[in-house]
Parts: sequence; structure tokens; C-alpha cells
Amino acid sequence: MTMGRQVDLDKVGACASSVCAVHCLITGVAYGLLSIVGLDFLGSTAADIAFLAIAVLVGGFAVVMGYRRHRSLLPATIFATGLALVVLSHFVLGHRHDDHHDHSHLLTTVLAVIGGLTLVGFHFLNSRLHRRIR
Repeated sequence: MTMGRQVDLDKVGACASSVCAVHCLITGVAYGLLSIVGLDFLGSTAADIAFLAIAVLVGGFAVVMGYRRHRSLLPATIFATGLALVVLSHFVLGHRHDDHHDHSHLLTTVLAVIGGLTLVGFHFLNSRLHRRIR
């Protein structure tokens, strides 16, 4: 894979991770509104799995290609942390859309958004380290 493709991979990953963070925020804060506008499927487990699969695939390739180029484990560590936060919030603690005043609901939403933003940060750092090598 060439350098140009790696940079594109990080751009795609940063965009996808941003969408993931926004998805987590919207489903955590305004889940009821999603059903009104016909987007309640965004709060489904299938949507969560789809976003996670995209993050793992794009981020995994970016980690491998980035490490081959810049030899830094810091991006991989940030990537793993972001994924862990998203998995923890969605699949271990679980989003509960029925009670929006529950403190555990707030915690899962905050962890999910932080996880998504951490993934965005991973892609920016990975891309920056990649450009330094040129």
C-alpha cells in the first residue's frame, strides 16, 4: 500500500469515527426523536455493530500500515483505548434508551462519545506521524 492510500485511510477513518461519535451522542441524548423522524434504526444493536465493524476494519488497517511506516505504538494504544470505550459503553454497560435520567445512561453516552472522539484522535495522530516520515 502506498503512502497516498494510507493518508486516505486515516481521512476515511477520522470521518467514520466522527460519524460514530455523533451517532453515540444522538442516540444517547435524543433517541426518542430518532423514531419521530424515522431514524430509530440508528439506535439498534445492528447499527452499533456496523459502526464498530467499520472502526475495527479501517482502524486496524491504519494501525498496521502506520506502524510499518512510523514504528510508533502510540497510535495503536490510542486506537485500542477508543475501541475499548465504545465496546464498554455499548456492549458491556449497554445503552438504555428507556430512562434518559438514569446516571448509568449518561455514563454510557459519555464513554461512547469519548471513545468515538478518541478514535478520531488516533487517525489524526497516525496521519501526522506518517507525514513526518516523508
